[in-house]
Amino acid sequence: MLPFYDLGHQRRHWLQTTTVVPILLFVTVLIAFVITMSEGMARTPIVDGAANETSHSLNTHFDFTAAASYFLPSLRSTEPSTFDPTTTNFGLISQAYDSDASLPDASQLTDWQRFAHHVSTLNAHAPDHQSYHVLYLARHGQGYHNLAERYYGTGAWDCYYSLLEGDMESKIMWADAHLSKLGLEQARLQSQFWESQLKHANMPVPAKWYVSPMERASRTAEITFQPLQDNGTLGPAHFVPTVKELLRETNGIHTCDRRSKRSVIAANYPKWKIEEGFAEEDELWDPIYRETNEAHTYRAALLLDDILSSVQTDTGAKGNYLSLTAHGGMINAILRAIGHREFQVNVGSAIAVLVKVEQKDGKRPNRHFGKGETAPKCLEDPLKAGLPGYKNLKEYVDGVEGQVNVLRATAN
Repeated sequence: MLPFYDLGHQRRHWLQTTTVVPILLFVTVLIAFVITMSEGMARTPIVDGAANETSHSLNTHFDFTAAASYFLPSLRSTEPSTFDPTTTNFGLISQAYDSDASLPDASQLTDWQRFAHHVSTLNAHAPDHQSYHVLYLARHGQGYHNLAERYYGTGAWDCYYSLLEGDMESKIMWADAHLSKLGLEQARLQSQFWESQLKHANMPVPAKWYVSPMERASRTAEITFQPLQDNGTLGPAHFVPTVKELLRETNGIHTCDRRSKRSVIAANYPKWKIEEGFAEEDELWDPIYRETNEAHTYRAALLLDDILSSVQTDTGAKGNYLSLTAHGGMINAILRAIGHREFQVNVGSAIAVLVKVEQKDGKRPNRHFGKGETAPKCLEDPLKAGLPGYKNLKEYVDGVEGQVNVLRATAN
C-alpha cells in the first residue's frame, strides 16, 4: 500500500441494513448521527465563513471591468513566464492619450505622469457611481513550499507532500511557508525597482497597502516597501498595510496556505493594521477540502468590495492607486473577478491593472459553492518522487540558495 493520505476514508459505507439485533441497530444509528453531525459542523468554504461578514455586511457592492490596452499583461501577446516588470516600466504601454491635449508640457512628462493624468481625467468625467482605480498586484518572493513543489513535482506535492508540515528530516518546513533566501533577495530587488520607478518614472505612490496574512506575503511587502518609507521615497505616504483575511491564497488542504495565529502576525508586524474581526486561530483553513476557482473568484470580489468601499471613504478620492501583496492564485482570482485574462505572475514579481468600478446598491448576491475539492490520490509512490541528480530536498534547496550570492553580485 502506498504511504499517502486517502482523504476519502471518512466516507465508508457504515450502515449495515441487514442488522436485526435491536441494540446493535441502535448503536449503528447513533454512530450515523454522530458522523452526520460532525460532517455538518466541518469548516465551510471561506466565502461562507466568518471572514465574509465584514465584506458582506456592506449595503453596496461593485461591478468591475478591467480596462484593456494599458498594461502589457492585458495583451494576449504577452507571455506570463517571460514578463518582467523591471524591464518594461511595470508593464505600462507607452502611448498617447486624448487627455494629453490638456497638458501644456506633455512631451516633457514621463509615461506614468501622462497615464496618471489620464486616469484623473477619466475619474473627473465619470458619473458619481463610477470610478477608476489602479491595482498594483505583487506576488510574494519564492517560498520553501515553492522549492518543495518543484523538487517533488506537482503530482506528488498535491497528493502527499502539501499535506505535511514540512520535511522533518531536513527541517525544511512549509506550513505558512516562509521566504527562502532567494525569495528574500527577490523582495530586496523589488524594493530597488520600486524606488527607481517612484523616483525616475514618477509612478504614483500607493494610497493604501494591503497584504495577505501569510508570512511569505507579509515579509515580501515589508522588505519591498519599508526601506522606501525609511529613506523618504514614499514622500508623505505612510507604509502601514492592512492585513486582510480574504487576500490569502487558495484555501484548504495545503499547509503552506494555513496562516499563523493573529498574535504571531501582530508580534511580527506590530505597526501594521489587522482588520477588525480577524480571529486568533485560522478558522477558515480546511484540512479536507480545497477552495475551487469559482469560490476563490467570488472571494476576490468580496475583497474588492470591502477595500474599495473603505478606501474611498478613507482617502476621499474618487480613484486610488492600491498595492496588494498576495499570491499567484489570489492574483488570478482578482483578475477573474474584474474580467481580466488570467496571468500567472512569477514569484517575486508584480503587475498593474486599471479597473473601472461601478457602485451598485445592495449587498453582493450571496453564493455557495459546496465544500470544495479533496486532495487527489497519488498515482505513483510519492516517496520515490524528487528531481534527478539530488539526494534529497535539502541538497536541492542548498543548491538553489547557493545561487543567491551570484544573483546579488550580478544585481549590484
